[in-house]
Amino acid sequence: MRQRLLLVIVGAAIVITVVAGAGTWILSRQSTRTAATSEVRASVQAFGKTRLDSDLGPKELTLLRRAIVATARLDGAYFLPVTDGVVASTTGVTSVVPQATLNAIARSGPIGSASAVAGSTGAEAWAAELVQGRAPRRFSTGTVIRRFVLILTRKIGNPPLSGDFLVLGCAVIAFAILMSLALSTRITKPLRRAVSTTQRIAEGDLDARVGVHPGDFPELSSLANSIDAMAEGLGRLRTAERQFLLSVSHELRTPLTSIRGYSEAILDGTASDPAQAAAVIGNESRRLERLVGDLLDLAKLDTRTFSFHFRTLDVSEVVAEVAEELRPIVDSAGLQLGVYPAPGPLLAWVDPDRLDQVLANLVENAAKFARTKVNLGSTRNGTEGYLIVEDDGPGIAPEELGLIFTRHYSADRHVRPGRPRGSGLGLAIAAELSAAMGATIRAESPISPDGGTRMIVRLPVTSSAPAQS
Repeated sequence: MRQRLLLVIVGAAIVITVVAGAGTWILSRQSTRTAATSEVRASVQAFGKTRLDSDLGPKELTLLRRAIVATARLDGAYFLPVTDGVVASTTGVTSVVPQATLNAIARSGPIGSASAVAGSTGAEAWAAELVQGRAPRRFSTGTVIRRFVLILTRKIGNPPLSGDFLVLGCAVIAFAILMSLALSTRITKPLRRAVSTTQRIAEGDLDARVGVHPGDFPELSSLANSIDAMAEGLGRLRTAERQFLLSVSHELRTPLTSIRGYSEAILDGTASDPAQAAAVIGNESRRLERLVGDLLDLAKLDTRTFSFHFRTLDVSEVVAEVAEELRPIVDSAGLQLGVYPAPGPLLAWVDPDRLDQVLANLVENAAKFARTKVNLGSTRNGTEGYLIVEDDGPGIAPEELGLIFTRHYSADRHVRPGRPRGSGLGLAIAAELSAAMGATIRAESPISPDGGTRMIVRLPVTSSAPAQS
């Protein structure tokens, strides 16, 4: 890339120098042409203002032409006789000055008037003017005045290339090379660091960092910061995934160990109470089933294959159903379950099964940490409805409140002995299901001097049921 950038910058400098030089040469050549035309015009006007009193025979015209050329430093002087307003055609001259222009000069006003015409053809500047002189006596008796068109020409040379210009062009190209070297180094060096770092990250080295160096362009510094932030985020994600795998492995190993131990005891005949052993195996199997179901739910949410069936209903009814479903679990944990539904209908456009799943996950989570009770209720404030689950457990640390609904996050809390154990994914599933239904979920803790946690699901409610689809 550095070589390409160097070639582009140096090539651009060369092109600009050549174009500027060509433009300068063209302008200089045009200026030379204009100056030559002006000088020839001035010369022909100077001769045209006077009447030539000497005889203008062939010999005299030749001498006069030579004198004009030598005096005005010209390349050519021609006297073309005018007969009846027409200039005699001369091939060598009419190739420079058009015949029509010569005839127009011949028919111009009296001698001394502003009849001079100038121009340039090819590499010659020319000027023409009407003059008159006396004819030689040997051609006629008396005095005969004859008219001529005087044409003066001067070759237009090409302006030479100035040595100063060549030196300046070489200096510009050298400066472009030095600047391109510095610029390409300043651009490509951070990019090479970025490429090297991204390759290391792709190979699994999430501790690799690009870093920002003094002198880096702001855009390249921003790129480096973005790559470093990405690597840091990937590192956090990998750590969280490892913690998640460890947590899931523990969740799987514990019930599997119990199932294996009690099943072997039943088979060996060493179980003191086979019925109790079978009950333990059943409970642990259901625990495994719940964990697998939670993992499948997360996978479905990721692939957007989780099905929803929305309809308008009173969410207070869902609150009552969840309370009845989970009361045995709460009772078995030695807790009280308080139910406080809203005083009136609380209509919302939701999937009742998924809303049931959200509340069930929240109640099960509360039952793991509560000391004496779990409360489940609903209320309304304007166009918003609130489903609330409270427990009187130890509460959640402030720094963990914004993280407990994220996947793979395990809060630094311990389930109370004898309480139902979940998969550790319930809060993440509840949050994602709520978002899919247009609701939000948040946690408040502590809610009392002794701790406690309040989970709040906020969802829009209506006063009438819309048409179902």
